[in-house]
Amino acid sequence: MIIKRCATCGRFHTYLDDDRFCVVCGSESLEAECACGRWFDYALAVQADEMYCPRCGRRLRGRAHGLE
Repeated sequence: MIIKRCATCGRFHTYLDDDRFCVVCGSESLEAECACGRWFDYALAVQADEMYCPRCGRRLRGRAHGLE
């Protein structure tokens, strides 16, 4: 099991390697790592409204821009 992030709703959950759909919104936009290549192994332990990648600083929490 690995931690993946839904690029649509921004939620982190543990998934099996071949899981494709987000358990929260149903979107097929799961990603196992940040655009910079950093794995999301730290994500479930962080309790914050906003989260940023510790390697590149990319904002990771919240919905993708343009979604309501």
